[in-house]
Order: sequence, then C-alpha cells, then structure tokens
Amino acid sequence: MTRVAADQVCAGLFPGDGGRALERVLESKEFLLRNEKWNPDVRSVAQVMENAYRSGGRIRQMPQSSCEVSGAGGVSHIPTALVRFTASSKWDDSSAASDHGVWVSTRESKVVYLAYDCVSPRVGSAMDAPLRVNIMFQEQWQESKGEDILRPDYLAITHSAALAVAKELRCVDDGGLPARAVDLPAG
Repeated sequence: MTRVAADQVCAGLFPGDGGRALERVLESKEFLLRNEKWNPDVRSVAQVMENAYRSGGRIRQMPQSSCEVSGAGGVSHIPTALVRFTASSKWDDSSAASDHGVWVSTRESKVVYLAYDCVSPRVGSAMDAPLRVNIMFQEQWQESKGEDILRPDYLAITHSAALAVAKELRCVDDGGLPARAVDLPAG
C-alpha cells in the first residue's frame, strides 16, 4: 500500500486545517491508500456532484463520491474515517422544501453531517433550484480519543472538504460556507 501525507489523501479535500485535523483524529502523519476508488480528488468529487445535478429527477440514482482515509499508525486496527458526498435538489422528493442554507448536525456519535446550497454557472444551478451538497464524515476507529475531544477536528475535516468542493464547483459565495470551521452554525 502507498503511504502519503494528509494533503495527498483525496487530493485537494483536506488542505490546511482539514489535513491537520485528520492527523489528530487518526493519530498519524502518514496515510494509506488502500483503494484508488475510495481516493477521489476534489475535481472528481465536484464532477460527480455536477453530473448528479444535471441528471434532474434521477439525482438520487446517480453515483456518489466517498473518500476513505486510513492512518498508517494503527497497531491492532487501522484508524479509518469516511467522508461521503451526495447531491440533492428540489427535484429530489427526499429533500424538504425547508432544507436550505448551511446546515450542520453532530447528533450521532463520531459523525458530522454538513449541507449547503450551491448556485453555480458551472453546474447550471440557480437560486430557485440550487444544487444541495451533502457531506457526511464518520470516524470508524474504536480506539480513538473520542468524540468529546475530537468534535472540533471532525468539524474541521468536514468543513475543509465542503469548502474545497464549493470552490471547485465555483459556488456563489462558496455556498454560504464560512472561511473557518469554527464559524459554522451550531449543530
């Protein structure tokens, strides 16, 4: 397996604070690329979101992107986290009309959900029908320091990935995402 630095895992998704947060959560400075399919770069993730939006009513049947991050420092288990991206829109029956703006939830253990609206000329989305980008971060390591200690890092990782995709999609005003994870709405 190839060993890489945090900024090379799913290239472009975890710059700066996001990469440092990955290192703290998975207690590693090196990461394993266990499966290329689970290592999409930011351009690939953005393209999947764009294709899903352009599919119209079939948005929920379109592929999703997932980034699996595995630390190289585990002894008995490989410390792992998953970041999954899905798209929704007003065409999607499961998307409530009230779902808009930046939304964060940290109610589940070791999981962060973040969603935002993307109005983008690249995607073809508009104010009345934005692309809704949904991100789920999940730590999958039983031996971690735990959610109480790592929650700010979970948010930093999720925010980093969300902001990178918003910038790649050229979302107006970065989809409403703040420049720093600490400025996200409470979840």
